[in-house]
Amino acid sequence: MRLNSHPPIGKLVNVGSHQLHIYSTGEGSPSVVFESGGASWSLDWTLVQSEVAKFTNACSYDRAGFGWSESGSTPRTSEQIVTELHTLLTRAEINKPYILVGASFGGHTARLFAKKYPEEVAGVILLDARHEAIDSKMPPAWKKLEAAGKGMYQFMLLASRVGALNLLGKLMGEKAAPPIVMKLPPEIRTTYLEVGFQPKYFQSNLDELAVIGESDRQLSLTGSLGNIPLTVIRHGIPDLFASMPVEQAKQAERAWQELQAELTQLSSNSQMIVAEKSGHGIQIDQPSLVVDAIRQMVETVRGVSTSR
Repeated sequence: MRLNSHPPIGKLVNVGSHQLHIYSTGEGSPSVVFESGGASWSLDWTLVQSEVAKFTNACSYDRAGFGWSESGSTPRTSEQIVTELHTLLTRAEINKPYILVGASFGGHTARLFAKKYPEEVAGVILLDARHEAIDSKMPPAWKKLEAAGKGMYQFMLLASRVGALNLLGKLMGEKAAPPIVMKLPPEIRTTYLEVGFQPKYFQSNLDELAVIGESDRQLSLTGSLGNIPLTVIRHGIPDLFASMPVEQAKQAERAWQELQAELTQLSSNSQMIVAEKSGHGIQIDQPSLVVDAIRQMVETVRGVSTSR
């Protein structure tokens, strides 16, 4: 891939040992900051960000090693990710306060950030977020699923380093793309495939997975978010467990939904929304639902601010 063939859509900001990419659109306060899940990056928020930017400042970014961001130092724990995000937002001069929207593993970042910098956070929205107790609640097939994921990233890392992915892309075009890519606007699909699937992307996924247990431990120590506005949006279609044996899939789904309910207890000012038509990728499957939840929180925050 020619790096200059797909220049960053946002800007690169030095956060210490490396540069992170941030894409800020729209104007107004509070600023909405999107935190991607595992294996995801800024372009996954395209359908949501374009709409949110119509009524306030909306910012997506790439964690270290993803998208246009440079690789960062290890270990890639949630603590490290939060430190880098705070530096990024400060140096990019993104106006406070923030509404943090965290999807899946990105929920860890949103919660930990809100706990460390409560005076900078106006609200938190969690999209089918990972719960720190997940590994202890899931059936045996969950561990197999995680192990298969690591094996896939290791294979793809090797394939990308020897140029096999580029060759496959040239031969098959969009047919080689993951299903998620085909739900995004046609004009960004080539960029998504060529920028997104570089060797550093697969390595960064492996680095985050290598310390996921430590990230879970860090979250288990954070405790309550007090009365920070919190919206928890959970999936309605259990696609996350589709590859599991039927009974274990049912068990996993029950456990996941129970843990989603637990997340609502993190704040005394919370609500739960069910994305009935969505699997795990809610910002892709039901972007309008996410936009509406963000708009509601933005209006609530502005109402509070106005009355002071």
